[in-house]
Amino acid sequence: MIYSKERILQNPTIGRTSFIMLSLETKRLIIRELTAADFDDYFTICHQKEIHPYLSHITTNRDVEYARFVSYIQMVYGFYGFGLWGIFKKDSGTLIGQAGLECQSIDEESEIMLSYFLDRRYRSCGYAAEACRKILEYAREELEFDRITAVIAPDNKASVRLAGKLGFTFVKDTVYQNQTCRLYVNEEGTEA
Repeated sequence: MIYSKERILQNPTIGRTSFIMLSLETKRLIIRELTAADFDDYFTICHQKEIHPYLSHITTNRDVEYARFVSYIQMVYGFYGFGLWGIFKKDSGTLIGQAGLECQSIDEESEIMLSYFLDRRYRSCGYAAEACRKILEYAREELEFDRITAVIAPDNKASVRLAGKLGFTFVKDTVYQNQTCRLYVNEEGTEA
């Protein structure tokens, strides 16, 4: 079943009906909703030179970004029952990145999109794949999403490789947030 943004907005039974914080666990990670206390670490990771170019919506103004961050926490998690979550190392509690699901308009179509990024210090350790696999499992089993997309800059080779490992296939080139990107799709039944 594919939930369009419009359907989610029209149907209050889709999404969370309580204010219990979502938390998913893997062998090495905890994936959970971010809180205001996570902002400093989040802001630092977002501004790493390897990440910031792919986050065109993030400014360097700390006060503006804090207000956006808190607003997102207050609005998105409770409304949709999903969003972009923090990825934390289970053994230390360290925030190492962000991954999750968003409703986005891609080529004038409402899509559920997987997004992710990791602190450069924790790359090449399998954390992104581990977190994204768990999120895809949650999306299929709990949210009943049949189709999940990913939009990736062509030069982001690591994300292209990860999308392939997760069972995403290239569909077409597109423009997303004024940037040339590639659209990948993972349909139900695709092996991850």
